This record gives sequence, C-alpha cells and structure tokens, in this order.
Amino acid sequence: MILRKNQRTGRFGLLIFKVKKSMRLFDIFKKKNNISFADIDSMDKAKEEVRKGNLEIMYLMSPMFGGAEDESNILYVPVGVNRVKESYDNVLADLVEQGKAKSFNCTPEYRGNSVVPCKITLTSGMDGKDVLNQTINVW
Repeated sequence: MILRKNQRTGRFGLLIFKVKKSMRLFDIFKKKNNISFADIDSMDKAKEEVRKGNLEIMYLMSPMFGGAEDESNILYVPVGVNRVKESYDNVLADLVEQGKAKSFNCTPEYRGNSVVPCKITLTSGMDGKDVLNQTINVW
C-alpha cells in the first residue's frame, strides 16, 4: 500500500497493490524453522541446533529446587518449551511453599532415535496423591 495524492481530486488515498506471497510485510520477522526434531539423534546435533537458535536448554529439575547444572539434568527442547516448563516450576514452588507438595517428577518421552523429547510429563504430589499432573506436548 502506498499513500498517494489523487491528481484529479487533490485528495490523498491509499493505493493498494498485490504483494507476492514471498514478499509479505512481516515475513522478515518470522523464524525459518524447517528442522525435523526426529532427525536430531545425537547430543552434538542438539547442541548445534541450540547454537542455530532452534533448540534451547531445559533443566529436568530446576536449579531453584536443587537440580544440577550439568548434562545429566539437561534436555534440549524447541525454543519456547522451557518457558512453559518454568511456569509449571513456579506453580510447583507455590505448592511446596504452601505445604501441598513434597515430590516432583519430570519424565521425558522420546520418539524414535531423537534426543529431543516429544512429550514431557510433570507430576508433583504429597502422601501418594498427585497435586500437579501436566503434560507438555513438545512436537
């Protein structure tokens, strides 16, 4: 669209024109994410995708709950999944503070040979009863 003065009337108006699909206005802000998580079958490939910005590190047990900051506590997940997990960690922190939860379990599920989990199940409980049971469908 272009703002243009009409020669006949002297008024300004919008000149609307078609834009090729490949040249839409906000396409430059869209992330080109054409990777297959099923093909990421080694930690080296996962770390490379972290460097490219397609994956991020997520801790199974958050460091705020005493989780180690080493490879045994790390998952590689698509960007944005960690934020979802952290929101559940905050809910869990509130439950612990209120005395409603004592246990926590984070169980990743994998598809094929991929090292990127396709699903992550979070459970927290007290005295054998679940007070939090959520599943994050990753891919």
